[in-house]
Amino acid sequence: MPVATPDINQPPAALLAMEATPLSQYLAEHGNADRAKLMQQVAVTLSTYHNVHRDIHGDMKMINVVVNADGDAELLKSAATVPITSEPAAPATPEERLPMTTATDVYAFAWLVFQTFTDIDPQELARDPKVMRMIASGAKPNRPGPDSLPAQRGLHEEIWAMLLRCWEISPAARPTITEVVKVFDPAAAPSA
Repeated sequence: MPVATPDINQPPAALLAMEATPLSQYLAEHGNADRAKLMQQVAVTLSTYHNVHRDIHGDMKMINVVVNADGDAELLKSAATVPITSEPAAPATPEERLPMTTATDVYAFAWLVFQTFTDIDPQELARDPKVMRMIASGAKPNRPGPDSLPAQRGLHEEIWAMLLRCWEISPAARPTITEVVKVFDPAAAPSA
């Protein structure tokens, strides 16, 4: 299914928010929403950032996704967006964040997908120092069972395998967003 290339030079978030519904609210109001389709649309927009505009979004989280009146997901432009450079600058001090790269966008996108299917907010997980130490050591969430609500919502094996790759500690081991988009193609979903 071809997906149009989105325009990332969209109106400011405040204007879009008046014309669209925040993703979290949309999912709460539309329990049977096609979550894989919504995430595919976000992934395609992120691919446009990386491959067309040569930008890093820098703030991939649910608060930056809205659903328009047609039921399509839109990734809001972020103030954190920066151009892709060949050599991202390393943090000057240990307190500074790691440099943003396309791989950090992919990592954050995987958490957005996880939240979309499971309703578990990664920001809440990040508040627990024990969980953060586990994640920093390479631990990944357990896959929800085949009869779980996330599975019923469309979290199939191919998507889960992609999430695991996106959460690799080494940024070089993570897939590109172009690879991620392919997992959300309806033809990639297992037949029922």
